Amino acid sequence: MQISLRSHLIAGTAAVVGAGAIAMNPVMGAQLSLPSVAVPSVASVALAGLDSPISQLLETGILAGQLLFNNNAVANPPAAPGSWGPSAFFQPIPWIANPLNGGYSYVGLVPQIISDHLPIISQLGQNGSEYLNVAIAGLGGAGIALSEGVWNAAGQLLTLNIGAAVSTLLTSVQAAGSLALASGAYVLAGVLARAQAVANIAIGSVPYLIGAGVAQLSFLVARSVKVVTDTFGALGSGNFGAAWNAAIDGLLGPTGIPGAILNLTIGAGQQIAAIPAGEGPNANAPFSNFIPSTRTLLQSAANQIAGIVPDAFPNKGLATPNPLLTAPVASVRKAARSAASARSVAAPAAAAPAGDSSAAADSSAPAEKPATHRASRKAVRAAS
Repeated sequence: MQISLRSHLIAGTAAVVGAGAIAMNPVMGAQLSLPSVAVPSVASVALAGLDSPISQLLETGILAGQLLFNNNAVANPPAAPGSWGPSAFFQPIPWIANPLNGGYSYVGLVPQIISDHLPIISQLGQNGSEYLNVAIAGLGGAGIALSEGVWNAAGQLLTLNIGAAVSTLLTSVQAAGSLALASGAYVLAGVLARAQAVANIAIGSVPYLIGAGVAQLSFLVARSVKVVTDTFGALGSGNFGAAWNAAIDGLLGPTGIPGAILNLTIGAGQQIAAIPAGEGPNANAPFSNFIPSTRTLLQSAANQIAGIVPDAFPNKGLATPNPLLTAPVASVRKAARSAASARSVAAPAAAAPAGDSSAAADSSAPAEKPATHRASRKAVRAAS
């Protein structure tokens, strides 16, 4: 009988070696087909020219800074479609200096506000100053008329000329009331005329504002759809670099959705195609193929309400002329002169004592003396 002398260690070692040999032998059967995964290397990524998200955000910040604080004056650029303004980030239409189209003076919003001096508030201040001037003149004139009337009537009472005193007092009260009513009517007429002009501007602007808002929203939706389409289109074609750039630029950059939002809010607006040649610098908004920004709409509305519009524009807003045309200041001065002259005439009569008519007789004597002498001479000649 044969007895195996292999120990457990020897048997284990032989098994490991045998398994290793089997594993190291090439499998000669059917090859296992695995899908190939294309992983871009560092070199290929660098050559793809991928845009940096941080750089896109910084460029968007530059755009916002330009549209907020750039104090370069806005001169009308050439009328060629799509022409750019003084800033590389500012794309106005060629005639934005027209007050009805925003009245742009500066690229930045803050310098524009400083330059405009808050036109509505300024015009309201001018109107209020006008109303106060008229009210003070009217009430002051009424006071003058009453004061002079009372003073003159008192002088006439001292001469016991009661009828004249009552007449003088009534005349002064009538003059004072007329001046007060005239000044009040002037102020009221101005307030009503200008309020109606502003209401007409507001009512007439509603359809345009709604249309501009719809156009802005539609443009932002279209820009967002374009970003999504460009991104997934590039991915579908296997162009990872183009997909990356489309997504980063569209979501973070000044040429994408953030830039469109800035252009449609604090910028001048968005030109979507060539503006027809017939729409010249004097044309009124809205323009074809141009979406006005919120800033353009507000500046245009402020100019119209304040009356900063071309001369041919019919509605002058708060600068609408007062329908009464002239303030009663001239009437106040005339009443004051009349009262002063009445005082100077009444003064000599008040100086004479009651019942003494010598002053009147003396004043009439020079005028009547020549006539009396001529009548006497005629009577002597007739008698002879």
